[in-house]
Amino acid sequence: MRRILLLLTAVLAALAGLVVLPATPSLAASAPASSTGQRWALKVNGKYVTTEVNDSGDQKGKLRAVSTSRTSLETFTLHTDNIDSVGYGTTVSLRNEENGLYVTSEAGYTGVQAGMLRARGTNTGSWERFYVVPQGGNEYALKSAANPDLFISARFNATGDDAGLLRPYATSVGSWERFTFEPVGGTGATTDPPVPTATASGRHDIASWNVCANNNKSAECKLKFASGETVGDQVAAGLAGSLNHRPEAVFFQEICEKAVKPLELQLESRLGGGWDVRFAPTYYQVIDYTAGRPVDPSLKAQKNCMDSDGTDRGAFGIALAVKDTNTWYRGYTLTSPDRKEQRPALCAALPDDGAVYCNAHFSSGSYFVDGVQQGDDPDGTARRQQAERFRAVVDGFPAGYTPFYGGDLNTTTGDVSLLSPLYNSRQECGQSGPDGPHTGAPTDGNNKIDYIFGPAGPAYGCEVVDPGLSDHRLLHATVTF
Repeated sequence: MRRILLLLTAVLAALAGLVVLPATPSLAASAPASSTGQRWALKVNGKYVTTEVNDSGDQKGKLRAVSTSRTSLETFTLHTDNIDSVGYGTTVSLRNEENGLYVTSEAGYTGVQAGMLRARGTNTGSWERFYVVPQGGNEYALKSAANPDLFISARFNATGDDAGLLRPYATSVGSWERFTFEPVGGTGATTDPPVPTATASGRHDIASWNVCANNNKSAECKLKFASGETVGDQVAAGLAGSLNHRPEAVFFQEICEKAVKPLELQLESRLGGGWDVRFAPTYYQVIDYTAGRPVDPSLKAQKNCMDSDGTDRGAFGIALAVKDTNTWYRGYTLTSPDRKEQRPALCAALPDDGAVYCNAHFSSGSYFVDGVQQGDDPDGTARRQQAERFRAVVDGFPAGYTPFYGGDLNTTTGDVSLLSPLYNSRQECGQSGPDGPHTGAPTDGNNKIDYIFGPAGPAYGCEVVDPGLSDHRLLHATVTF
């Protein structure tokens, strides 16, 4: 991490008589952790929707369609949370990139600002949930779950500070109610990875751990509903206590977005060295509630971590910890079953090490709860496709990189043939050799479902240890050339 350099820059600027301030100092505590979640700009009637963060009082953060360009004020992430008997994806919440807060429809306001939209919510309830209604031609109407009888309209006939104000108003859809979602990046690097400047050699040390930090009811999941600070502290302590040294990379699954920065700080404190922790969200397809099907394959919302006390923990997904010389990273969405979790992968390249690291969390296979079959991918079709896509991502890096990849692949050694693309010309740390049987110590109950792969040929070490925080144990691999 580069905090020391930033601090030095601020000191030198002060000595020179300059004042250097962060872009949004008062909002730092609420700003979302850096992640590869897709960002969107909303456009209506030729204008971008902007967030008036410099307004004050009950006008602060109101949304108006007045901008001709895109900045963080005009950028949003889409999120979805669970609604009883409905599930995920039927409603979305919009989080503003500038202040990290959710867009709220002010159902308590009256007059010309009744229901006006403001980016001021710290968590998601009915006032922060919106229905997305396709209008054809990549245009959508929006309705607030707090006022579903009216469409959100940009009031272009209003004057002064209310010009272009977004609020529930229209009973039918015209040009002022037709929104487009323009992608504005957020998935990480948009250019190709840099050419490696070194060749991977010597000993490499990688760990993978599903930390079970969302809402799993298992008694083994000690971090369910835990704050980001608690997750960061205990996960870093668990790694330090179990490994007694600093690995070069760690793959994390089932972690909340707002635990990422605390985890980075705690890794530096407990394991030493500079770290960067990258994040990739799990998505759900956005559903047209009037038709009960996805509105568009490309329009997805990040699954939010659940909370028990009204504390927003950000999106749910995976993280990848590497040393802080990393500048290239990218998130991917793997092929997943419709209306189920759209599973992520996340890669980071270290040119100065000649290594690339890729983490993934595959769809769940068949399991039973109270005699009822559960799981997103009971027949293995999606996991086989995910393995093929994951391997294609790994193989897409420039020549000279040595890849290390894996994660929670939700596949036991009994049906490991689903993962055959990942083994091709590679080796998994649980194998005795490149052609050895696909075995290894269990990582989840009595099953091995967590994997770390590397090049075929070097000497491998593979251990499973239990830090006592999760229903998964920690998988630790060493690869010596």
